[in-house]
Formats: sequence, C-alpha cells, structure tokens
Amino acid sequence: MSKGQQRRAEVLGRLSAGAISKDDAGSLLGLSRRQTNRILKDYDLSGISSVVHGNCGRIPANKTDKKVVDPILSLAREDGKYHGFNVCHMADLLAANEKIVVGRSTLDRLLRTEKIISTTKRTSQIRRKRRERSSAEGMMLQIDGSPHDWLEGRGPTMSLVGAIDDATGEIVYAVFRPTEDLAGYLMMLRGIVTSHGIPESIYHDRHTILRSPKPATIEDELAGTEPQSQFQRVMSELGIVSIAAKSPQAKGRVERLWKTLQDRLTKEMRLAGISTIEDANTFLIEFRPCYNKRFGHKAANPQDAWMTLEETLDMAYYFCKRESRKVREDHTISWLGKTLQIIPSSSDKCLACKSVNVHVTPEDEIFIYDGKRKLEYKEIPTQSKAKISKPVAKTTKPQNPESLAKRRAWLFATKAA
Repeated sequence: MSKGQQRRAEVLGRLSAGAISKDDAGSLLGLSRRQTNRILKDYDLSGISSVVHGNCGRIPANKTDKKVVDPILSLAREDGKYHGFNVCHMADLLAANEKIVVGRSTLDRLLRTEKIISTTKRTSQIRRKRRERSSAEGMMLQIDGSPHDWLEGRGPTMSLVGAIDDATGEIVYAVFRPTEDLAGYLMMLRGIVTSHGIPESIYHDRHTILRSPKPATIEDELAGTEPQSQFQRVMSELGIVSIAAKSPQAKGRVERLWKTLQDRLTKEMRLAGISTIEDANTFLIEFRPCYNKRFGHKAANPQDAWMTLEETLDMAYYFCKRESRKVREDHTISWLGKTLQIIPSSSDKCLACKSVNVHVTPEDEIFIYDGKRKLEYKEIPTQSKAKISKPVAKTTKPQNPESLAKRRAWLFATKAA
C-alpha cells in the first residue's frame, strides 16, 4: 500500500475502535461526515483491503495495445522510418501510410516515455499582440524566401520562395530556387496573378530585392517619388500595396510556415528520395494541396478580394527586370556585350538617339519596348577582330674580337695602297 492508504487504514482502525470521533476522522482524512460513514462501513465489512482501490492491479481499458506500440516505437527510433518527425506529423503519416491510428497526446506520451523525443521545456518568449487575420482571401499575401538545407545534404543548397494568404493560411505559390533572387519572386508573383488574380497588398521584409535601400535623389524629391527596386516597380504598376515589415514577428504567419515546412517538407522529400531542384519543384505541386487541406481554413468573408486579370495583359512587359538603353543612329543598342538591331516597320517612327527599355523575364528572354509597344529585333553577330602581329626585333650575334681586328687591319692596308 502507498503511504496515503496506510494513513487512511490507521485512521479508520482508530475510528472503528472508538478512539476518535467521526468528525475528527473526517478532519484527518479531509472527508465529509457522509463519506466518512461510507468508508467506515466498507472497512467494517472488508477490513484493511477496502482501503485499496478496486482498480489497483487491473489493466486499463483504454491502454494502447502492445501490438500497436511496438511498431510505432520501431518506426520512431533512430534507425526507423519516421525518426526526427514531430508528433503531429508522425501521427498523420502513421494513419495515412501505416494504417495505425493513434492520438497525438498518446503518441507524445509514448515517445517521451521511451525518451525518443526531448522532454525539455521551452524557454519563455516575449509576448506580442497578435494581429487579426485579413477578412477575405486575396486581401493580403505574406511573401518571403527561406534558404535552408532542404535536401539534407543529398543535393544542392536551395532557397524556397513562396507566398501565404493571410486570411486562409494556405500556400498560394512556392518554388525552389538556387538562391533567393529577383527571378524567383517574379515567377512567384506571375504564377499568383495567373492562377488567382492580383492581390490587394503584399506584406514582405526589407530585403533589397523587395525594397530599394537607395536614398531619394533631388529629382525624386521634386517628382514626389521614391527609389524603387525592380519588384517594387512591378507591384506599383499592378496596383498592389507594398507593406514592408519592421521585424520578423510582424510577418509571423509566413515565418511559422517556414518552420513547419523545414520540418515536414524536408522529411517527406527524404521519404520520396528527392535529390534535385527539378524533382523538388515537381514534388511541391503534390505537397501544396495536402498542406492547404491540413492547415488551411475558410476566410471570415466568403467573398474574395482578388482583382481580375485583364486578358490582354502582356506578361513580359510587367514581370521582368527592366533597364533603359539609348538607341544609336543605326538603330542598334548594346546589351551585355551584344549588339541588338531594332527592326523598324514602315509605320514606326525613328528611334535614333532615343531611349528604349530592355525587359528580361525570369526565363532570361529578352524583349525591347518603346513605352508599351514591343519592338522586333535581331542579334548582330560580333565581328572577330584580326590579330595584329607585333614586329619581331632582329637579333645580332656578337662579333668575335679577333675577326674584327683582322677586318680593320685589312681595311687600313687597302687604304694605304
């Protein structure tokens, strides 16, 4: 018996012998008079065995069967299939792949009892006020890039560029890139606009790709404008409001998305044997709907806020890197060491000595625009310059002093004669 049971047996024995009153016994046991009478009656009938609970030594009816526990533990240990998975993710995969249905709390208790997962407590964090979600889908997107060892050493390092809807928590778009670059963000925004529509606003960090760090020039101040990065320009032309966060916590939803994906996505790509960036992007197409079904939820307002896309929208005009070039008198421009010849039509005006814009898409396709009018062009092959041979200096052999003295003697003898 436990110490508490031994103490109760001692008090009941003294009460049964008349050594103490029922009120005193109830005070010692922390029971009411009615409960004291009940356990005293049981004590008089069954003796000291009545102190021990009737379920003591019995197997609980809700105990997890050992036939279920052993496969779970073998899959969760270091040499197991699901080693390192978090509890929620492992419970989902056990039900989907292994047909083992177990509750999250039960699985957590089993893993902690076997010391497969850590039992350390989390450190306290600074409490912040949580911003309410947007009311409608498409009202706000949170975008970011996450460089991480997504392939766990099986392939090249990659950065995941993606966007999450603030209202629903669903992944709207995601793509793996070698690095966090402008092309990845342009591909992301173009894919969102094509599949969903134009969002009202985009919440992002202060990366130089997303926000220009340059100070405003005198010309900008006079014109009432601010320096813009290439991505800022695209958002401005599409009418998207750009919101720059001042801290990672301000865009916490996309930061929590990376934390979830760095745990779940990396391990599921490990199970699928993904080792290249091409296969990883293909895997994302299947993974994204599963994630949205598991973690997404309906927006408060069923009417979405996506702005419809014009059918005649020129993708190459908007979703590109844009730079200005001056047209030469022969209607050519220079671009990265190449000479591009503009092909004017009979109705085109002369562009000599005027500026045109060169647009480079994420796929490195090059287009030339005069305003919003696309110009035809062709690349002129560069002529290889002829190699100029340097004159070779003539080398004279050093003369022998004896032969030189003989020649001089002969010369003098000839003059004397």
